[in-house]
Amino acid sequence: MDINKYLFLKVFILSWSMLLSTAASAGENEWKALNDQVMPHLMGGALKQAEQLARNAIAEAEKTFGSAHQNTAASLGNLALVLRFQKRFEESEKHYWRALAIREKALGAAHPSTALTMLNLADVVQAQKKYAEAEKLQRTVLPIFEKVHGDDPKTASALNNLGANLQLQARYKEAELYLRRALAMKEKTLGPMNQSVAHTLNNLAEVCEALGRKEEAAKHRARAAEIQKQASARA
Repeated sequence: MDINKYLFLKVFILSWSMLLSTAASAGENEWKALNDQVMPHLMGGALKQAEQLARNAIAEAEKTFGSAHQNTAASLGNLALVLRFQKRFEESEKHYWRALAIREKALGAAHPSTALTMLNLADVVQAQKKYAEAEKLQRTVLPIFEKVHGDDPKTASALNNLGANLQLQARYKEAELYLRRALAMKEKTLGPMNQSVAHTLNNLAEVCEALGRKEEAAKHRARAAEIQKQASARA
């Protein structure tokens, strides 16, 4: 090859590589700017704006990183959460399934990020009264969380969610076992006056009442109400 043509080709390839790198960097910055705005808008109650930001972030992630990238999965999870807040559970489920598939392939089925996506998916499946399907997901998540996190609020939430699902299926004795474990773990890791403790106490009260233990149910409800009262006073 002529040396001048060789040098020109080398400079062209180098210039093209730098251009692609700059474009990818710009795309990454644009994706991050969009993605980082979703949660503040969601927490502020601006659900429509949060939804649009999440959709734009997905489009940018797919363009910049590809449809099977972790950043795409993160934005899919954000959109699924926004839709979940809007009670658009069927749509939310679709996006959680796609995010889960990406994470299972990239990280493996037993990775904590995969399990967390599965736990969120179980919530929207359960909201559609598909209790058996949600239970299967929850039972897959629980041992992963127990192994990775041990006694931790995340594990306690997984226990609580499974217990609440079993309660909805009228499997009250099974539900009680998981809810009591969740309650003990939340008290240990979050403290006895945390609002999350109150949430599990109310679930446990429902189960106790269904089992005919009305006095115990009333005691759990009274304790939950006191936690909420003190939380409101601190706010």
